[in-house]
Amino acid sequence: MTASSLFPHLSIHEIFERLNDCEAITVVTPNRRLAQALKENFNRYQINQQKSVWRSGDILPFSSFLERVYLDALYSNLSIDLPQLLTDTQACALWQSIIRSSEAGSGLLNTGQTARLAYEAWQLIHAWRLAPDMQNRFLNEDCSVFRSWMATFEAELERKRQIDPACLADRIGALYVKTSLPRPEVLIYYGFEVLTPQQIVLLKILQEVGSNVFCANPPYPFQDPSENGNARRLSCIDSQIEIRSAAEWARSRLEANPAASIAVVVPELGSVRHIIQRIFSEVMQPDVRKLLPQAQSSQDYLPFNISLGLPLTDYPLIDTALSVLVLSKYGLTFDRAANLVCSPFLAGGELEMHHRASLVQQMRQYAPPFVTLEQLLSLIQLTLEKHKAIHCPVLVEHISALSMLHKDRIPRESRPAAYAQLFSQLLAAIGFPGERTLDSTEYQTLEKWHDVLSEFSTLNTVIATLGYGDAVDKLNDIAANTLFQPQSPTAPIQILGVWEAAGLTFDHLWVVGLSEAQWPLRARPNPFLPYEVQNNAGMSLGSVNEALNYSRQLQNNWLMCAQEVVLSHPKFGEGIDKQAVMPSPLIRSIPEGIVDLPEYPDYREMICNAARLERIEDDRGSPITESDVAGGIAVIKDFSACPFRAWARHRMQVQSRGEPHFGLNAQERGILVHRVLCLIWREFKTKKTLDSIAPCDFEATLQDAISKAMTEFRLWRLPSLSKRFAEIEHRRLIRLMHEWLAEEKKRGDFSVIETEEKSTIQIGGLVLQMRLDRVDQLEDGQLLIIDYKTRPYSINSMFGERPDEPQLPLYLVKIGSDASTVAGIAFASVKLGQTEFSAIVNGQNILPDVRSFDEEKECAQFLSWDALITQWRSDLTKLAEGFGQGDACVSPKNYPVTCQYCDMQPFCRIDERLTAFVNDEDADDD
Repeated sequence: MTASSLFPHLSIHEIFERLNDCEAITVVTPNRRLAQALKENFNRYQINQQKSVWRSGDILPFSSFLERVYLDALYSNLSIDLPQLLTDTQACALWQSIIRSSEAGSGLLNTGQTARLAYEAWQLIHAWRLAPDMQNRFLNEDCSVFRSWMATFEAELERKRQIDPACLADRIGALYVKTSLPRPEVLIYYGFEVLTPQQIVLLKILQEVGSNVFCANPPYPFQDPSENGNARRLSCIDSQIEIRSAAEWARSRLEANPAASIAVVVPELGSVRHIIQRIFSEVMQPDVRKLLPQAQSSQDYLPFNISLGLPLTDYPLIDTALSVLVLSKYGLTFDRAANLVCSPFLAGGELEMHHRASLVQQMRQYAPPFVTLEQLLSLIQLTLEKHKAIHCPVLVEHISALSMLHKDRIPRESRPAAYAQLFSQLLAAIGFPGERTLDSTEYQTLEKWHDVLSEFSTLNTVIATLGYGDAVDKLNDIAANTLFQPQSPTAPIQILGVWEAAGLTFDHLWVVGLSEAQWPLRARPNPFLPYEVQNNAGMSLGSVNEALNYSRQLQNNWLMCAQEVVLSHPKFGEGIDKQAVMPSPLIRSIPEGIVDLPEYPDYREMICNAARLERIEDDRGSPITESDVAGGIAVIKDFSACPFRAWARHRMQVQSRGEPHFGLNAQERGILVHRVLCLIWREFKTKKTLDSIAPCDFEATLQDAISKAMTEFRLWRLPSLSKRFAEIEHRRLIRLMHEWLAEEKKRGDFSVIETEEKSTIQIGGLVLQMRLDRVDQLEDGQLLIIDYKTRPYSINSMFGERPDEPQLPLYLVKIGSDASTVAGIAFASVKLGQTEFSAIVNGQNILPDVRSFDEEKECAQFLSWDALITQWRSDLTKLAEGFGQGDACVSPKNYPVTCQYCDMQPFCRIDERLTAFVNDEDADDD
């Protein structure tokens, strides 16, 4: 029902005069923002009257007025027996409990969202007096289920002598009729676009018991939308340009008049809040900040304020607290656990900042994607043992304390208040909120967290007991549904949602996003109430027609509430297709105009343009002064693939970012295979032993070698190998060893004289560490060098000035070039279904299915075995010398294949260079 047609009207001047003269006058508003704005206007009015002291105006939201009256009655001397008033959080929790315990709700995946919709339906029934109409309607399945839940909810309130906020206005009305409850002498409802039937009944009761009830509307500059000749419609290319135009417009109006009130209204503000924040920050910085009175303060503030806060869970401090509580019970994904370890809101977060960052980087190579509290503690300790240079004693101490407290104190079930105390103890154990002084935003966020904990503890009223996991979920749900905006100095530019702007007046107003897709507002009928009932009641968004009428009313208010009004819309939508969109039909009658916007400089572009650039060739590092180089033979392999890769990895020590994973990745499987074969041949030693060993002893040797390798590996990467997974991997290795050793039995006699022996090689001025997988001595005394691989490799990978696999040639150069000493080098492909040797050998019948060196077409260019070794020595020496001299050019051997799996691309940015080159060529072609 229209709010202005029921009671006598007062002007804003009359309201202020009455507030000044009478103590028993109360002004109620539909929301807190409008109440605050009216208070500020009243204070400004008193200042303009040359007053230094005045009585504070009794101005508050309607819901707060009801709560105040109820509490006054509760603590009065009228001997009124009143039920306990629940908060919205308590009422919603009771709904969720009822839904969970019902037959219909037991199969729901998200009872929290269902409870919120059911509670909304309950509020609408009371606010719009829908119960009588629902009795005569056919109810679908959802509505029928809701009615059964509602009956249970009413019975629970009656049994526990409780009342929820939805019933508060009715109970207060009854109190005014039946008792001498103090009432306001004058009650003014201000800025209501629509009054619900429940509100109308209460206001009429107040009038009947002697209160003077008045209506007041905001002092809009225009009384009719058509009177505003400064209203115009503006079309922009897309929403990003539209928002930037609004920001530039707001800045220009603020610079012209720092005392002006400026507003930007954004439908669907929640979905574009981050974009608004980014674009307005870019446009407003840095000059406009100087216009603010707090410019000299220690904390910088921008001249705009976004009315819609963020969910409390979006703030880093709250995310840290909830992560600790979730970790204590369930565990976390490793990425979230890594963020927790590096959080500044834990004890030692500042002191150990750099060490913890290094710790997380090293932990990634051992970590699974998901870790429990015990696994995280073990992972931290394991990593610290392997990397002695990293020191995080404070972290280990507090996570250990958290683990001990978790084991000793977490009960199976308890009451919410007890859990609230336990949550605080768990956070204190880990040193929350950290050691450094919190800034203003963080301090306010911490205070809000304490409020949420207190609110959670009040659930004792409606919930008997719950488990720890349910308690954490409930606390997280309360925090996620709590919108929080830290307080900051009053900003001249207000960015508001549609409802926050209702009833406010401004000097300048811009409304963005008024395309046909977003305006008018869409109807949002509640699914638990019959659509016809909502439509007949005239609820603002209960039906399409009412949503359209309500949108028209809001738009008319925009046109009346400011001297300058701009209504804008994008021409094209978002996304790749950029489809054309039309302006809303509601704004097409408004004449399209042009808004003069100054061209504000892009400071990033100005800085870049001011730079005096010179081009240099910077593809060489400093020469190596010491012969010993960390990285081993991988230095030569990386330099052969790309000099920059070798320089980044082995000179700059740039490490790849390991990815947490379950089980074993290919590299870890390869490590296990190498270790098992090493242990097997240390036991067998010769081919004769392999051929003559009894089957039972053969199996025992394999089982023992695999068990030892698995045990060693579990010490290295504990979280990865659960007992069940270890059994599966054990069986796989047994099958693989049987298949590979069957391949070895095809060979002639040999003895294994070296397995995984460490040594060094000096080449091109470098001294490199090397480890030979295996060296066999054949019957004639010659040596065969073997490198295990877990996939097939071709001998072609060893040829060329930049070989892909230089390990075996380096081993050959290391051992010697005498044909009587070395019989060949071989890749041993140890993979199920693909076990084979791929080798270059200097003789016949050395390996099964492998031809002699002089029969291989790849070796035809070499006249002799010595010539091959000499060429390898020359090529490898050039590579070593190139690395030693500091060559760091970005020169992949075979782009893009070489770069496909290289983790240095973000560092060398070769794709950017090649893209720019292609673009230049295209420009030349044009």
